[in-house]
Amino acid sequence: MKKIIRVITYTTLLLFVSLLFQSTSYANTVQIETDDLLVRSGPGTEYELIGHVNQGEDYALVEQTDDWLAIDFNGETGWVSRQYATITDQADDNHSTETETPINQPETDEQADLSTQAFDIPVDHLHLRAQATTQSEILAVLTEGETVTIVEQDQDWIKVLAQDGEGFIPAWLLNYQEPVIEGQTNLKNKVIVIDPGHGGADVGAISITDRYEKDYALNTAKHLEYQLEMLGATVYLTRSDDYYYALTPRAVLANYHAADVFLSIHYNSEPQYPSANGLNTYYRKDADQGLADAVHLGLLEKTNANDRGVLSGDYRVLRVSKQPSLLLELGFLSNQAEEKLIQTPAYQDEISRGIILGLENYFKYH
Repeated sequence: MKKIIRVITYTTLLLFVSLLFQSTSYANTVQIETDDLLVRSGPGTEYELIGHVNQGEDYALVEQTDDWLAIDFNGETGWVSRQYATITDQADDNHSTETETPINQPETDEQADLSTQAFDIPVDHLHLRAQATTQSEILAVLTEGETVTIVEQDQDWIKVLAQDGEGFIPAWLLNYQEPVIEGQTNLKNKVIVIDPGHGGADVGAISITDRYEKDYALNTAKHLEYQLEMLGATVYLTRSDDYYYALTPRAVLANYHAADVFLSIHYNSEPQYPSANGLNTYYRKDADQGLADAVHLGLLEKTNANDRGVLSGDYRVLRVSKQPSLLLELGFLSNQAEEKLIQTPAYQDEISRGIILGLENYFKYH
């Protein structure tokens, strides 16, 4: 391991001096929100890796940028991705207050104006949740056209003030488009099992900005689940949380429900080729090639992504599944521009629409 050089920054010195002269001082703390988060020697993926931190751990805040937070890491200054950490302010007089800095959203005048923005619910019904997770308590059911006020926003969730109180709704609704399919939908009563790849300690590919494939896959799966259910499909997720489930039971779930289609969602990475981009669709059984062609063409039509082809792949989830099955590689997290695109709710909507278009065309003949 390379020797770690101790550096006390000018900003850190100013922070220390200012704290000495405050009658009521505040300890700015960074709370880690995920396991095995990388700690680097500077604010960027090009800096040396100096360690890891885990969910629930707290560290003193040293300084911050738009995308990175500097923490006191074992006496050194270490940098972690802002996406997986939360800043809390705690008063030393034990009357503590806690404020969350939205993920990857530095405080700006534009952000402050969010509190005055009204937003009309664009779907028939929507759960208002107590916390920013689909596993939290449902506080109320919002209906189409109901107006809410945006309190704050991060990449995945919006905190809103509704008639029934304050709670959270998915952020992709800001860019929501009705999944209109011309004519009679072929998805009604179809059973679709969606497998968000990886999970828990199996983070999958690590993106150029230190984000994890497991999180992108789960976000895509939940978005697709919602769209399919609106069209009358019955959808099961192999995981709805950040937990690792063995590969064989994932495919067995599709067999158990006699799924019409099993889709395993993934994102790609080739760090040695940062310009690599585009979509791959994998199938294993010859009988599934028609499904693969239909979904792949639908994705290309809706996303305009680079076509990397439909290929045969001997993946375990495809081997175990007895149902029509695909493994989708939906973009490259090692490509800076493509990762940024994948992060947007609008592109997630296009991915869902592409998969839906492919399934509609497939079910016309099956």
